Amino acid sequence: MKGKGKIQLAQVTLAGLLSLQVNSANAKDAAPRVVWAKAGVTFEQYHDDALACGMNGLASNIDSTKEVKTLVRASQQLEGIDASAQASMDTAVGPTGQPDPVSGAENRAIQQQGIIAAARPDKQYAGIKETMFQVVRRCMIDRGYTRIVLTENQRKDYDGIKGGADARRAYIHGLASDPHVLETQREAVGR
Repeated sequence: MKGKGKIQLAQVTLAGLLSLQVNSANAKDAAPRVVWAKAGVTFEQYHDDALACGMNGLASNIDSTKEVKTLVRASQQLEGIDASAQASMDTAVGPTGQPDPVSGAENRAIQQQGIIAAARPDKQYAGIKETMFQVVRRCMIDRGYTRIVLTENQRKDYDGIKGGADARRAYIHGLASDPHVLETQREAVGR
């Protein structure tokens, strides 16, 4: 699972992250706490910049990250268990001395769960996601954006919008392009 396996793992990881992003974009989520802002930016430019930076994040080279290496190692270990299970099919012996495929399956399941628990895939995916989001953050900052914190009232207004995703995007753009909102709601540095 050298080069090809890493590429496949990266593709699966990216597909999973993309599906999370698509589901978030399509579902009526609660209002975001923080959004990117740039005074006077047009809706089209705001959309194009967010899309370009998002694509940069997805194109991040994650192959050499410790998270991907951890997942690759776990995948190789799981493949090893599967290969040894195939080689030793019907050789597991139960207490009676007879072949016991159930006992062998239980042992494999225990080994597999141990590998998965040690790899902590949720932690690894979170690390990969953070690596990609760092690229997005840098891209947005390089394009002149800063982050603003929405007020509780703005979040309530967002949650009350009935016009669907396009109406919510337009509302966020209205806030994000307003120089006064940018000046008064800028996120504190260090977050």
